[in-house]
Amino acid sequence: MPDSIDPVAEKNRAAILAEILALRRLMAERTASCPGDGQDDDIMIMRLCTGLSLAAWDALARDHDLLDWLAMPMRGHPLPYLRRIQKTIRELAHLSDHDHLTGLANRAAFERTLAAEIERSTRNATTLSLAILDLDGFKAINDTYGHLCGDEVLRRVAAVIAEAKRTYDFAARIGGEEFALILPGLGLSRSETAVRRLLAAVADLHVDCGQTAPELRVTVSAGLACTKGKVPLGRDDLFGPADRALYEAKAQGKNRVIKAPLVDLTVPPEKTLVGADEKKFLFTGS
Repeated sequence: MPDSIDPVAEKNRAAILAEILALRRLMAERTASCPGDGQDDDIMIMRLCTGLSLAAWDALARDHDLLDWLAMPMRGHPLPYLRRIQKTIRELAHLSDHDHLTGLANRAAFERTLAAEIERSTRNATTLSLAILDLDGFKAINDTYGHLCGDEVLRRVAAVIAEAKRTYDFAARIGGEEFALILPGLGLSRSETAVRRLLAAVADLHVDCGQTAPELRVTVSAGLACTKGKVPLGRDDLFGPADRALYEAKAQGKNRVIKAPLVDLTVPPEKTLVGADEKKFLFTGS
């Protein structure tokens, strides 16, 4: 027979939850009306919750998405609970940088990493490639088999990407059905080979979406851009050519890789400050 519910404890939990949710709404409204005042300070708000156990708090946090609120008991040795808070902070940091559906990095983490890799490539004059990948006909999958099937397709394709990449490559989901792969140290030829293998692995997938689509097959198109790190580049100098190459891959029939011209040779002269003779020497050695 289930334990009886203590009406006093239940009332207390309800009051605490109402207060927290009201505070969260006020904070959201304040952020929306005043998006920034030049301050980077954060604050901590503490509230004594009499009669609320950690188990009861965990239930509230799960049910009402309160994972960014941390709890600590007022009695007992603090070390186990400090470790618990440390673990929660690590989990929150991971969630802030990762896509919840696929487990790959999210768009914000991708933008930071791409900027850092471009800067490193330029500083060390090392090769860097970027592949932008997009699922072919994904809207038709959602429309025909439903969004749950579409989500399963995204998870399976993301798993293939994560399995195929090297340890120091960076994979992200940057849009609905769009992914990105940052490939440090790979030139156009080797990165093309790696991306072609990835596309072949996706094409070999058999996605089970139940009775409606027990053997669903999917393909991916990719655009590829590369720099040798010989001239200073911005984010758009690498992302733009890769994105345009992706559109060309779609136009040519999908399920293929299209390479953009070497980015270092196409950046406007006023940006590179490198003359034609210098470019010839840099890229041919003669």
